[in-house]
Amino acid sequence: MNFITKIKIKNFFSVKDEISIDFKASAYNIEHNTDRLFEFNGEYYNKIISFYGANASGKTTILKAIITLAKVIKNEQTDNFPVSFKNKFANLDVNSEIEIGFVVNGKEYLYALTFESQKFNNVAIQNEQLSVIINENKTIFFDRENKTILNIDKKIQNVIFEKLSEKKSLFQEFEKFDESDILPAITSFFSTIERYSNISVYKTQLNTNLADEKFIGIYLDKKVLREGVEPFFLRFFNSINLDIEKVEVKVKEEDGKEKEILGLEIYHKIDSKEPLEFDLESDGTQMLMKILLDIYSAKLRGGILVIDEFDSILHPVLVPILNKLLIDNDIQIIYSTHNIYNMQFLQNDEIFLIEKDANHKTIVKPIKDNSDIKGYENLLTHYENGLIGGIPKIEDIVTKIF
Repeated sequence: MNFITKIKIKNFFSVKDEISIDFKASAYNIEHNTDRLFEFNGEYYNKIISFYGANASGKTTILKAIITLAKVIKNEQTDNFPVSFKNKFANLDVNSEIEIGFVVNGKEYLYALTFESQKFNNVAIQNEQLSVIINENKTIFFDRENKTILNIDKKIQNVIFEKLSEKKSLFQEFEKFDESDILPAITSFFSTIERYSNISVYKTQLNTNLADEKFIGIYLDKKVLREGVEPFFLRFFNSINLDIEKVEVKVKEEDGKEKEILGLEIYHKIDSKEPLEFDLESDGTQMLMKILLDIYSAKLRGGILVIDEFDSILHPVLVPILNKLLIDNDIQIIYSTHNIYNMQFLQNDEIFLIEKDANHKTIVKPIKDNSDIKGYENLLTHYENGLIGGIPKIEDIVTKIF
């Protein structure tokens, strides 16, 4: 049971003023929908977190903060430091900050990261602090600015801090000395988040690519993994009336060389002798296979999913089914979406509405904080009627080209 509990962002892309988002459940859902929640130390947190809002409102910015933080934590080489940005509306003289709360392997943590900036670019680490939370009491595990780390010999600390690169996280520098296994576990958690997200520093990947096809092939080519993945794929496909009955991996093997995954062949019941190549399947089928493998991998590795435009290619009816798959397997997903149809299947604490104010600053409106929403309403109706916000502001519609 690994998951994110909250996130705080300041002066990062379109987020100028500090925004703070917690994923604690509402009282209504604690009473009526505990299957959709994680319970930890008497508190309840959501498995499903969705961000709705108009285009360019800042939904992706929030997800990108999580991925950027994950990239910093797992960065083993300084030339791979994930340069991030403040946009034109940010404060150039104020550092970008990201703080995230999370639970990994039954322990609660808080990690705070402050960037060093050069104009619009965040180019190095100014400070980072990791704390362990026990019974609401915070113990600092490491503090970059004060050059301290818990349970590490002072001489080792001094040597590492003396040689510490401004672009390398303390996770990488101290992990090999951490006998508690705390740092490797956290690094693995965030590495998994970054691996199965479709967000890069610059843009979102909305379609599958050759790397995705080969990655699916790697799983299906390994006997120990295939025995779990293929039945899972086929059961899900058949449950939604996709007539796929087998997925084969094309490989190239030569003496003295590593086996090469060439691609996938999909066999359908309508013609079980002639397969379709993966790239000839519909975009929706390709994306569904990728998402299903990401879900399987998250379950296998104890990770979560952070996905931009989660359902951009999928039929809206499939989304609540996928959400149920995640809920039943205790996998948290944090995603942005424009699929308002799915609102009627979400709870009031699972939706965060993202808007920009008159000064172009991103603001967050959790529906659970709306005192007019009790928890049992059809949220789609409220959204369509403009009663809860997060909807594109349209005034004079221009439809004529000339």
